[in-house]
Amino acid sequence: MIYLSKGILPWKPAVDSVSVSHCGALHKLTGIQADLWLAGQYRPGLTKNDEQDAAVKALANIGIVERGDESDVAALFRLLINCVICPTRVKPGAAFLNSHEHRLWRWIRFAGLRLTIAELTLLAERSAKPVSELLGTENRQELTELIYTGEIIGDGILETLMEHSPARDATVQAVLGLLRKKKIYLI
Repeated sequence: MIYLSKGILPWKPAVDSVSVSHCGALHKLTGIQADLWLAGQYRPGLTKNDEQDAAVKALANIGIVERGDESDVAALFRLLINCVICPTRVKPGAAFLNSHEHRLWRWIRFAGLRLTIAELTLLAERSAKPVSELLGTENRQELTELIYTGEIIGDGILETLMEHSPARDATVQAVLGLLRKKKIYLI
């Protein structure tokens, strides 16, 4: 089973436990659950046995893990659909970002709203640049109008279309690269 952890660590993990903050709730994890959550925090985690599968299912039931049975890029896209992508606080000495990661990071960091994986994929498919006229809270309406046209305004339509987009794989890899480089976190 493949999975991604959601939430943030409000403080460094203790030797025997991890506290995860997610949507206003604090979850204290110990043992295998703590180990698995940490393993999926910055990259997709993979379970290796039935005990790990059961632990990940329990974490998914409390909402701090997204899980799936497949492990291809389409499966990762589907996992990311259920995650909110948030920028971390900027720290000096930032990791090197390739051009695609840098473009997506600018969208994630400076857009006036939280962009989903489907919206980021559409922006990448259209080669939209994160220019000042589309960034910030004062321009969120312009950005929304760029993304949502009459044919994709319905619920779930954009996600379905972008699952088959030629930009999907590169966008998923760039988002996972940003996660691995600790530029974003998932909730």
